[in-house]
Amino acid sequence: MSSWAQTLSRLDAFSKVDSTHQARTSSGGFLSVVVLLVMAFMVTSELRDFLQYQQTHEFAVDADVQQELQVNFAMTVAMPCPLMRVDVLDASGNRQNLDDGITMQAVSRRRAFTKLSGSHSAGLNGVADMHVHDIFAEAGRLRRVPGVREKGLAKPSSLASIGDLDDAACRIEGSVMVNKVAGLFHITAHGHAYGGAYVPSRMMNFTHHIDELSFGPLYPSLDNPLDNTLHVSDDHVSAFRYFISIVPTTYIDASARHLSTNQYAVNEYYKPHSDLSDLGGKPPGIFLEYSFESVAVTVREHRGSIVAFAVRLCAAISGLFVTVGIAHSLFACFANAVSGRRARVSQGILDSKHATTVHMPATVVER
Repeated sequence: MSSWAQTLSRLDAFSKVDSTHQARTSSGGFLSVVVLLVMAFMVTSELRDFLQYQQTHEFAVDADVQQELQVNFAMTVAMPCPLMRVDVLDASGNRQNLDDGITMQAVSRRRAFTKLSGSHSAGLNGVADMHVHDIFAEAGRLRRVPGVREKGLAKPSSLASIGDLDDAACRIEGSVMVNKVAGLFHITAHGHAYGGAYVPSRMMNFTHHIDELSFGPLYPSLDNPLDNTLHVSDDHVSAFRYFISIVPTTYIDASARHLSTNQYAVNEYYKPHSDLSDLGGKPPGIFLEYSFESVAVTVREHRGSIVAFAVRLCAAISGLFVTVGIAHSLFACFANAVSGRRARVSQGILDSKHATTVHMPATVVER
């Protein structure tokens, strides 16, 4: 062996034990099998955690100076279209009548609400339960959601196609631009709160199904809290009020793509009325009061570092070996101590403590 090899061998911190001095036991074999099983489980768990996406949430003051915001909506109301009007009133005092800027289509109430009978009555934000890459995938889908279209010039349809006034319903849909201030989007009957021909209370029914309600760019495949929700009125004269808090949200996936949208939380309030005198000056209808939070949320998606994954994996495996080795050594020491005590007890009078030395006289043999 060369001198430099001898020098390196003296620096060897991993000295080897000669195979002739190694002892293999059944307990060691059993622990080896256990270690392999636990190691396989730990490697699988670490690999699964590494392959999963991680999300971080960042909160900052909303610095967007955007003046307008797009509102997308589609709903079916159990009233004839000519009896209703749609308006937006914001905190700046601006009022928009949307009857000429959206689509109001007469549909059969019986057929429309029979198809919608499977809808839930209270929405949960499905976006909150999705990963960022799933949100990007859903936002990019071209699935057509009935009732959501860009701004159009369609006029209310004639009731002649329905035939029965009691079976008439109205599908209201569109996308409109509103000022980015707190506002009230509302659907009311003519002659209540605004001018126009007075609609008797017996002809009103504000039972409605919301297919889509979102703020910002339209992504039809993304579910929002009020999407696909059915709200049933127990009285002809009733008021549905929704208090909506809008939070600007930006999603950034692992590929650094950006998706800007708006999440919102909603509280629903419903009060039936037996007659108009119980309204307290407030008209019956569907009212969506929205406001904007001053905090913007950024959701970032990323995967863990391959270096961190390797370090965690090595630390887990080495720690497992060291822990099991120490446990096995302690168990062997304990077993040896117990077996040694039993051996000394079984020796009886031959025990070294009770052994007697017998001195025999020397015999001299003369020749």
